[in-house]
Amino acid sequence: MTMEAPEIEELRQAAAWRLRKVDADPGDASSAAAAVLLEHLADDLQDHDHAAEWTELRSIGNWLAESDAISDYADLAMDYRSRIGVTEHPRDGADYLRGLLALARALV
Repeated sequence: MTMEAPEIEELRQAAAWRLRKVDADPGDASSAAAAVLLEHLADDLQDHDHAAEWTELRSIGNWLAESDAISDYADLAMDYRSRIGVTEHPRDGADYLRGLLALARALV
């Protein structure tokens, strides 16, 4: 059994949250589209390397953890995921990781 990176699991959780919104309101086309995009991003991160982005994100994440800014980053990342498919539209996993990197760099 392979463990997924937390970022992949968080995208899958965000997609599940969007699908619950669609279950509650079948006319919620925005949430339906967002769920598809979130799953696409999770699959892309799982299926492709994106080593440079992962390495940089891990490095900045380690620094944020040591400086006690990691909870601020987690809040910003959760907000970013909640906007994916609505106001944010990353093209692929690398683009998503670059979005997380921008959030992390803003806290450095």
